[in-house]
Amino acid sequence: MIQRLLYTLLTTGFQEFQNNPGLIDELFTEVWELSPTELAGIKEKLGDEPPTIIHGYARTDTDFPAISITLGSEGEALEFIGNDIGMVDEGEYFGADLEGSAWQHAYNIYVYADHPDVCMYYYEMAKSIFLASFPTFNAKGLFQTSLKGMDFMPDPLYVPAHLFVRQLVFSCQKEFCRTNVESRLMKAFEVAGIHIDNSGSPSDVGGVKTNVTTYIEGEDGEA
Repeated sequence: MIQRLLYTLLTTGFQEFQNNPGLIDELFTEVWELSPTELAGIKEKLGDEPPTIIHGYARTDTDFPAISITLGSEGEALEFIGNDIGMVDEGEYFGADLEGSAWQHAYNIYVYADHPDVCMYYYEMAKSIFLASFPTFNAKGLFQTSLKGMDFMPDPLYVPAHLFVRQLVFSCQKEFCRTNVESRLMKAFEVAGIHIDNSGSPSDVGGVKTNVTTYIEGEDGEA
């Protein structure tokens, strides 16, 4: 599932930032030109309090700072004529029809922290992890991938008190299809021509063109 993929990327990505502090230098020096003092503070914070990656909205008992993944919206984005995507071209179900449509997905990734700078640091790190993962998204069959972000207004229904929250939105499309096994069986029994024996021929119908392929059985019993 896409949400589990995002979870895995965030988990391994932040672990990589911890194991290789040079990645923090690369991101926050080359891109954002932060001072050595601030860089040292980011590394110390990440070492002492790495973000907890969770599914669903954060709760009061969540260990903060945290990054949560929720489904913002999804639905069919592109329908194919007759839901026909293609045909199985190998394996046990060779010849069976593939049916389905393309779906649009939007996942909200919330970054929670008790300090606005920490919230921004972890937001930028999460964003860089996803930007570096676009080849992985493509390999998993995701397309039309995009990112956007914003600050999230405090709301007691969704955000525990005294926390800063920034939202990152990951959008993509993916084809979902099923193999119509019955279609392969139906094709196996389709009539491809008319069998006649040696006693008949297309001319026997009185000069009318039959416009069908005939299979004439010879004396040896073979077509």
